[in-house]
Amino acid sequence: MDYDVIVLGGGPGGSTVGTLLADYGKKVLLIEKSTFPRYHIGESLLSGTADLMKKIGVFERVERDGYIKKWGVEWLWGKEQKSWTVYFKDALAMPNDYGYQVERDVFDHMLLNNAIKHGVTVLQPRIVVDVVQDDRGRICGVKYRKEGEETITEASARFVVDATGQGGLVTRKLNKIEWDPKLRNMAIWGYWQGAERPDGLDAGNTFLPTFEEGWWWFIPLRNDRTSIGAVIDRENFDKVKQVGYEKFYLQALEKTGALARRLKNAKRVEEIRVQRDWSYRYDKFYGNGFIAVGDAACFIDPLFSTGVHLAMLAGYLSAVTINTIIDKGTEYSEDSLLKFYQRQYEAEYYRLRDQVYFLYGGHSSDKESYFWNARRQFDVPGLDPKKAFISLIAGAFEHRSWYSRYLNQLGIPKHLRVLFEGRFTGDYNHEDVIRHDRPLTVNNSWSLMDDYAVDGKYLRPSKIISLNDGVSLPYDETYKAIIDAADGDRVFAEVVDRVTAEVRMPAERVRSCLEKALTYGVVKCLGVERRQEGTFESAALAQKEI
Repeated sequence: MDYDVIVLGGGPGGSTVGTLLADYGKKVLLIEKSTFPRYHIGESLLSGTADLMKKIGVFERVERDGYIKKWGVEWLWGKEQKSWTVYFKDALAMPNDYGYQVERDVFDHMLLNNAIKHGVTVLQPRIVVDVVQDDRGRICGVKYRKEGEETITEASARFVVDATGQGGLVTRKLNKIEWDPKLRNMAIWGYWQGAERPDGLDAGNTFLPTFEEGWWWFIPLRNDRTSIGAVIDRENFDKVKQVGYEKFYLQALEKTGALARRLKNAKRVEEIRVQRDWSYRYDKFYGNGFIAVGDAACFIDPLFSTGVHLAMLAGYLSAVTINTIIDKGTEYSEDSLLKFYQRQYEAEYYRLRDQVYFLYGGHSSDKESYFWNARRQFDVPGLDPKKAFISLIAGAFEHRSWYSRYLNQLGIPKHLRVLFEGRFTGDYNHEDVIRHDRPLTVNNSWSLMDDYAVDGKYLRPSKIISLNDGVSLPYDETYKAIIDAADGDRVFAEVVDRVTAEVRMPAERVRSCLEKALTYGVVKCLGVERRQEGTFESAALAQKEI
């Protein structure tokens, strides 16, 4: 056996999984078709990606290299022709107050060099000709050649990682792709020098204005360069082709006043680029002897800049999964470990995809509708609606009560469409939102099941809370304490206080877990409303405030 693992692709996902597996003591070969640095779109990083960069030891390097910091997002989205900004630091619970705007050629090259530093053998440029399968159909290696040469080399491995991006070299060959019918878009973009930027903290923010056929991204980069792209929906493809990509791009810029003003003294410095941005996922993110990460497994519309985050998250999850398969394959079922990987990765994919649905669904709404829509989803007494919106788009609250209850039913049910359109009717029953003024008790609609949990560099057997609709939650000390504390007498804040003291976990973390437990029906609100002056609000007062 030449290697423990062969990684195909040297982007963020491939570099992450390679780095971690090398740290875990595995012999890793990474094969990349290009010579880094190479160009790649996707320059805006989520703030949550900082934790993943820390896992592979590059966070301090990113800080030192002086990338533009993205403290928030400026929107010109909806009926109002007036922009509005949200800041990640104002969210309810975020691990980092800012993200980064990066030049992907430099950033990705840094990640690949970091993998080499950690012991990964990297070959570039190399073209993978085919995968090698044994007599049982298991992938056990690859065939590749050097660019410009005919000689084919074969390397074997115990496991292969497909991190080849939207090409999905292995995944496309062996698994089935499923296109998202709601997110079938095209991106047209270019780079500008000298674009006007806001002052101070806002200088590095992403700007997202809309226009008749779609929406724009405006991403400030170092050296006074700005990435400016248009995302156009499927219904306007023919219109774009008739006009021509470059002509359409420039005409659309002129018609988008907020962008035209920023480009008054700017100059386009590169050719126009075009890419189809149709969202998709494969039916399986793995197969016999291989696992897929990043765009080789799934891709979401670029509205929330999720590409690098999902790729690095998948790199981390796949590294732990593969390490467990290699070292403890006789103890656990390989298929069950791979299914755990897919469930975890899919959960983040669906969460981020549903955020995109939310924003597209309200395309013609005004700012206040968005803020109050978000407030209604949380139903936290006294919660500022703007802060609720920031938390919604930044990913601070994972529970997303409306995702779990509604989005799996039809496509977008009628009452969600009402929310999207900003037409509050008040037609809610108390089970549609989380009430903080009623005692909590344990529900009987769930059971404990066997599963896995991440424990350092391995997965270990663990219990999960399994619900009727297929959703699961970890049965860790926090959820155990929540279940014990929901005794039919304590209300929301009292449960949070008790659990925080018992498990010594930050209150924001406990609050998020309790929101999830309520959303998914692990615990429920009793019908008796309780009020304590200065601590809880009644539903009537909350409704009056809204």
